[in-house]
Amino acid sequence: MVDRRTVLKGGIAFGSLGLASTVLGQDSTLAVHEFDGGAYPGSNDLGNWAGAGSFENGSGSGAVADGALRLEYDNAGWFASNVTQDVSDYQYLALRVRGDAGGEESHFRLKVGGAEDLLANLTDDAIGTEWSTVSVDLAAAGADLSNPQAVRMNFWEGSSGAVEIDRIAFSTGPDGGGSGGGTTTAPPTDGSTPTPTDTPDDGTETPDDGTDTPTDSGPGWDVPFPDRPPEPDTLPAEITAETTVAELCEHFDDPYYVPRDFLDYMPDEYSSGDGWTDAEKAAEFGYDVEAVRNNVQDGSLTLGDLGSQALPMVQQLAENDFPAHATVKLLPRLALLPDETEDPGTHDEPQSVWAETGGPTAATNDPDQLIQDRWPTDARTYQPDEVRVRDRIHDQPQYDDSREWGSAAPLPDSVLTNEDNPVLDAAADKIHPVTGESMGDGFTANAPMEAEVRIHDQGGGYLNQYIRLTNTSEVPYFQDGAVIWWLGPSGDGANLADGHWNNPHRPSSSLGHPQRDVIEVLHPDYEGLSAYAVRLANHDEPYHMRTIYPNQSVAMEIGTPVSGDAWSSSAERQDLVDTMLDSLHVELETNLDRNDPLLDAVDLTYRVPN
Repeated sequence: MVDRRTVLKGGIAFGSLGLASTVLGQDSTLAVHEFDGGAYPGSNDLGNWAGAGSFENGSGSGAVADGALRLEYDNAGWFASNVTQDVSDYQYLALRVRGDAGGEESHFRLKVGGAEDLLANLTDDAIGTEWSTVSVDLAAAGADLSNPQAVRMNFWEGSSGAVEIDRIAFSTGPDGGGSGGGTTTAPPTDGSTPTPTDTPDDGTETPDDGTDTPTDSGPGWDVPFPDRPPEPDTLPAEITAETTVAELCEHFDDPYYVPRDFLDYMPDEYSSGDGWTDAEKAAEFGYDVEAVRNNVQDGSLTLGDLGSQALPMVQQLAENDFPAHATVKLLPRLALLPDETEDPGTHDEPQSVWAETGGPTAATNDPDQLIQDRWPTDARTYQPDEVRVRDRIHDQPQYDDSREWGSAAPLPDSVLTNEDNPVLDAAADKIHPVTGESMGDGFTANAPMEAEVRIHDQGGGYLNQYIRLTNTSEVPYFQDGAVIWWLGPSGDGANLADGHWNNPHRPSSSLGHPQRDVIEVLHPDYEGLSAYAVRLANHDEPYHMRTIYPNQSVAMEIGTPVSGDAWSSSAERQDLVDTMLDSLHVELETNLDRNDPLLDAVDLTYRVPN
């Protein structure tokens, strides 16, 4: 494997992961979307992930008909289409578009390669009611065309309407190839870089939505956290079915956006996904959809309006001195939590599952109950400072210039073979990489939880390491910034991008899926084993989708290519899953520090985009 680490200044240069650009003549184009092949949502014409959410049509993703994508919006909606190759040979982005009313160029923001603004500020062209090409001079806008990352459009600008998009393309001329320029089809992905078997689940490339580049220029990334949540931050002594949202926390709307947290993800609008849908849960639990719509904005919504589940859960949180601001932020999901533990499920359906399992077992170090007493704003209006707080982990590689950031797909040899990385002792000997202290024996964590390890066989010498975590405490944990490490079967860093986070407590599988910082380090003393470390990095969606709830489970999958004859006997398989479980450690973020000390200790600065 060649060490292809890229040192970044404005974000992760994923250009090495995907498609090479082609040098073209004048007026040539590179089509990102033609919307005529049935691939959207899911992928674009470059073979990369594409998706959308929060639109009024097409279950939130818009709808394709007659070769065009129609996006209907009401002060909400995001569209994103990954572009992983260098497009420096193209100066313009061309949109063939029309609007229902005309003038829609003032209704949404466009972002490509770090350049972002209202479309009307990026072009002199206007969207009319008939088809026309709107072109943006990306070079003049300051876009990094060597690392475009994605074409993003965000519709949180206070407007409603609809646009139809027939074509999105990079172009050498402002007419977008409309005068007969040639269209280039992207070459196939470099076979040396294994392609993930899925598209990102979480709307991974969902918008940065108005996140301006921070003005601070010093080392690190200054995130403007409020000192403490506004007082009072204690739940009422008496909580009944008549208790209102405003009585639970008077700051429910400002700065916590609780009405938007409800209204943007109503269970009668988001019913897709596997298993028990939100719509089915709402009907089962007596969730009054109309009461929520009518009463949440002024805070008069009662716990009784939310049905059978919210009241006892809020009472339980009050008994445990859980903060009021976090409680109201989580109400949209607390109202839909079942009494029983839901199976987190799988993303990749296995051909078979090993009979041998590790656990389930509780953390052997018997951690005290953890209460994360500051839950960041959900930033539903995408104010830049608020987004910096909410997405402090996801956006860190883009803005934190005190560290060198790279891609984990592929992982550099210098990381994969680094025998001095403390993650090796952390996993094999349970020595904490920051403190140097022993963490004990077996599965450990810094909060009460239970772990179970399984291996899913995908066939063809490909395994999914499957780690299930269950919150065994009385209070929720937010997962953002959590670092997880363990010893597992070596994959030689070949496909770390193939990873998934399964969480049944979100409206659909396309929402609330974290990106990951991930490394693998071959263990020199254990043939066939590597130490893995992962940090979770959610973005955009509210914290009620970033949470591990009491008595509920989440699961992580890591795809791993292995030798065909590895772990062929039952004894070998049992030894592997036992080793994975005994070496496993989970460290939740405790003081909004992004777990930076762990990040630095084990060189966990390699991002994968799903």
